[in-house]
Amino acid sequence: MLCQHCQQREAKVQIMKTENGETREVYLCEVCAKQTKEVSFIFHPVIVPEFLQALFGLNPKLPEQPSEKVCPKCGISFSKITQAGKLGCSTCYETFETQLEPLLRRIHGGGQNVGKVPVRRGSAIKNRLEERKLKEKLQLLIQQENFEEAALVRDQIREIEQLKGEENHDT
Repeated sequence: MLCQHCQQREAKVQIMKTENGETREVYLCEVCAKQTKEVSFIFHPVIVPEFLQALFGLNPKLPEQPSEKVCPKCGISFSKITQAGKLGCSTCYETFETQLEPLLRRIHGGGQNVGKVPVRRGSAIKNRLEERKLKEKLQLLIQQENFEEAALVRDQIREIEQLKGEENHDT
């Protein structure tokens, strides 16, 4: 938008003028804004630095924002992902993996898709999943040297393996 006074330079200052009870906006360039005698100014917060520079010849420095990591493929930042509720591209998963993992765990209740279990073979699949979880727990307990609880988990795994053996003999 051009300055409404000189019609030559870009307008960077917005002035609200009230005359005879009527309020109107005037947009001026830096040079014309310095020359004006108007007192009541209303300006948009985005152009505050330019306004101060135009009015007083100052060059205020805005507080520096910490640079935020952006996706190298689509250029979206993590704050924009959280605002939009969706990722920009497939590379965002890799770029923001450390921030996304806890967020996805909180939303979905875990880091692994369990999905639906078929009705006919449901018990076998559930037993297999339970056995896998128990084996992971057993390894963790052994690493922590909690051998009493590890023995209980080992016995649970054996029970599941016995059930598997009986199912295989029935089919």
